[in-house]
Amino acid sequence: MTKQLNNPGRHFLLVLVLLFIASGYLTAQDEAEPSPMAEQEASEAEGSQSEERAPDFDKMSARDFFALIDFGDSYLQMFLDGQPLEDGEQEAVIRALTRIRRLQPHRITRWLKLETPWQDLEKDPQKHRLEIYLLTGNVEAVREITIPKEAVASVGLAAYYEVDALLDTPTGKAFGTIVVEDIPHSWKVTLNPEKNIAGAPISCAGVFLKPFKTDEGRQGFVFATPKISWHPSEPNQDLGVTADQVLLAEQGMDIGELSRVKDRVKFEGLEREPFYQMMAAVRGVPLDQQKALADLSVSQLLTEPKEGLMVAPADYRARFMRLTGLCRRITKIEVDDEDIQQRLGVDHYYELSVFVPIANPIVSQRAGDESTRKQFSNDYPVLVCVAELPPGLSVGEDLHQSVAVTGAFFKLWAYRTPFMSQEDFTRRQISPLFIAANVEKYAAPSNPETNQFVLAMLVVLGVVVGLGIAFGFVFGRKPASRKR
Repeated sequence: MTKQLNNPGRHFLLVLVLLFIASGYLTAQDEAEPSPMAEQEASEAEGSQSEERAPDFDKMSARDFFALIDFGDSYLQMFLDGQPLEDGEQEAVIRALTRIRRLQPHRITRWLKLETPWQDLEKDPQKHRLEIYLLTGNVEAVREITIPKEAVASVGLAAYYEVDALLDTPTGKAFGTIVVEDIPHSWKVTLNPEKNIAGAPISCAGVFLKPFKTDEGRQGFVFATPKISWHPSEPNQDLGVTADQVLLAEQGMDIGELSRVKDRVKFEGLEREPFYQMMAAVRGVPLDQQKALADLSVSQLLTEPKEGLMVAPADYRARFMRLTGLCRRITKIEVDDEDIQQRLGVDHYYELSVFVPIANPIVSQRAGDESTRKQFSNDYPVLVCVAELPPGLSVGEDLHQSVAVTGAFFKLWAYRTPFMSQEDFTRRQISPLFIAANVEKYAAPSNPETNQFVLAMLVVLGVVVGLGIAFGFVFGRKPASRKR
């Protein structure tokens, strides 16, 4: 486990960061994106209930809640304590996974226990069944469990996963099996997930199901979770993990969330969580570490024809880069969502529109329609989201301030601008979006060749002016008057 996962207070913040789905819109723009409708409180229980008779969810335990949504004793009795999961328990496991879907994040937060009573779970499992515990540890193996085809339609689930892990305890490691509906996308695309994923640091909110003994006699515990968060501690080429992503993971970011990011489209609901997680994580990475990894220049990558930022954005996801350019607009984005404010301490950020120099023109045109041609010849707009502004830089339009930024690339964002959307309302600007901890006011360095040319011109001009004055003095004198 990384150092950051060993502190109980850090544990709590980590799980909050990883479990919630942010409900506020990410950034201000001229068109508000529709938010996914939040599940109504009354719909948490099956069947309709009148407002007067609705149960008081805030006074319930997790077990009471599960019983209310039909995951009670009849299913819990299917779990056989003392032995590994068997086929006969699959119905109860599936029921657990489909009911866990309905756990709203704020309820997980209220019911979440930071300390796991491992000995009590072993000795008196019935007392603690369905309690929710913070789990951190390292993956040992992953298995995909396929549900019989005849049952898929009725349960609404085609497969799930069993993740064997060594879980952190105050005295060492405990063996656990975590059942989960889905795993990070990168895990699924590897040819040998057990080999590639073994040792991967993870965290989750685990709903306790039962204790068991392994075939080797090791004590184990079974949990179910709505989501496993992945915090890689070292780069892994097979899984697409870069050194930049490791830095973010050390700050609590779930790198698995990056698979939800989509390029060349508007912001989508599933992108909110990785956006806010990256914003929180970037703030925690020391600037010198960011700059040490920022060996890529945005200006250079923008017009790279084969492997550039505009061509293969996924290759640069979460990479730290350096950009300098002219900031023309700064907008303050208010984050009204209490969830984001409480778990991340973010109640606002700033969106900067920065025009960075480019070596070659960038052309946007609808296929076969020359009249739609839009060309950027000397510079190109890049968007930067930053938590704070330095002194002397403030919100405004029509700005003309040179800035420098080191930030992590998030996505190619499609958004409306007057330049791109004026003739066609549906047409959008495609710009790289970066997330940075801060921005620097920047005095653009002068070009030595330009300086020499200007100096030479000044010398020549001085000589010309000097010669003009001399000639004027010599030839401009009037002859003295003669006396008769």
